[in-house]
Amino acid sequence: MDTRVYIAILALTATTLALMPKLYWVIGYPTVAAVAGSSLAFGSVSALVAARRLYFLAHVIPHVALLAAPISAVILGSGGLDWVLALLIVTVIAWVSGYAHYRGVGSDVVASIVVSFAASATVIAIYYAQRVVGAGRVSQLILGDPLLVGVSEGLVALLVGLLVATLSLSIAREIFYIGVSRDMALVSGLRVWVYDFTLYTLMALSIAVMLRITGFLVATVLTLLPGALAVMIARGSIQVVVASVTVATVASTIGLLASIYLDVPPSGVTGLILVTLYALARVARFV
Repeated sequence: MDTRVYIAILALTATTLALMPKLYWVIGYPTVAAVAGSSLAFGSVSALVAARRLYFLAHVIPHVALLAAPISAVILGSGGLDWVLALLIVTVIAWVSGYAHYRGVGSDVVASIVVSFAASATVIAIYYAQRVVGAGRVSQLILGDPLLVGVSEGLVALLVGLLVATLSLSIAREIFYIGVSRDMALVSGLRVWVYDFTLYTLMALSIAVMLRITGFLVATVLTLLPGALAVMIARGSIQVVVASVTVATVASTIGLLASIYLDVPPSGVTGLILVTLYALARVARFV
């Protein structure tokens, strides 16, 4: 499809999302901002992850973010600048993981070590975080719920989403070039490590900030599937990024609507929609 088709679908979905507070009293503008921001961030990053085939980091970083959030809550409390500390922790570990992979350590080895450490430490961190911020806040990190997002959190999510999408579009061509042939990119003088570490940072920023909106369980799905689907249905680096953002926005909007009509968690429905769309696209390729 032409890029304009994806932009038209994205505009229609965004309009529907913007009108929701006027149609459903339970949905406020902070929720709309949070969903829009998370869709922009995850959609654009997911396309770059698919291009570089860094799928292992899509598993690693959510585990690290789930560890960083309760640690930050214990140290700084909840609702303030705890997300900034969480972002710093996630970014540093993402850089270390990416550097290990860059230096030749296998992706499976990196993922096994980091996930094992993060999962074990998270149990301890959550145990203490429940005493500081309560079990409900900790549960939001795991399950995610955009309906509980406050004004400041919604605004931060939207601004981060716009920032991540803008930066992703600016480096998309180089990332896709590196993904096609890393050796050729190095020979041509492209600073591969700069683009790789920029991508690690964008992944850390997206997941750390959006964890309370999407939840840990669906963050991995949103990092993996929009881009993987977009690579199958779009052509060219920019079109793949736009298609990935469109897929993420459509799935998130339907998930939000489903949470009202079916009384189910919106993040869970969003994940199921993405899995279904990916499965259908896969089947269509063999028909």
